[in-house]
Amino acid sequence: MQPVQEYTYNYDDEADILYISFSPGEKATTAVELNDNMLLRLNRNEQRVIGLTLMDFSVLVQMTEVGPRQFPLRGLQELEPEWREMVIHLLVQPPLNTILKVSMYIASLGESMPIAFVNHVSQSLAA
Repeated sequence: MQPVQEYTYNYDDEADILYISFSPGEKATTAVELNDNMLLRLNRNEQRVIGLTLMDFSVLVQMTEVGPRQFPLRGLQELEPEWREMVIHLLVQPPLNTILKVSMYIASLGESMPIAFVNHVSQSLAA
């Protein structure tokens, strides 16, 4: 069992952006724009998540009458297949899966889109 890692959260209330660092002090080697509001920061060589930036955070954590608001991860469609597979693998593993819950929306046979909602982040940060 891996030791519990402390993450850092930095909320910019003026810009409504939440910065989450899973490896405080470490610089990412690349970033993937999951959608217009979610930027995943990575160490690509080590295939490891460094951080996550959530823009318009207060919108991302809004609840609807049927549950959390979900967002398509359209940025994944622009990635090369091997790179896309690695990013999806990282999305569903700790530490990222404690913040983002990812599933698949299937509109029709052969047409699918990964979607996600923000989970386990204090909504008081958006106040």
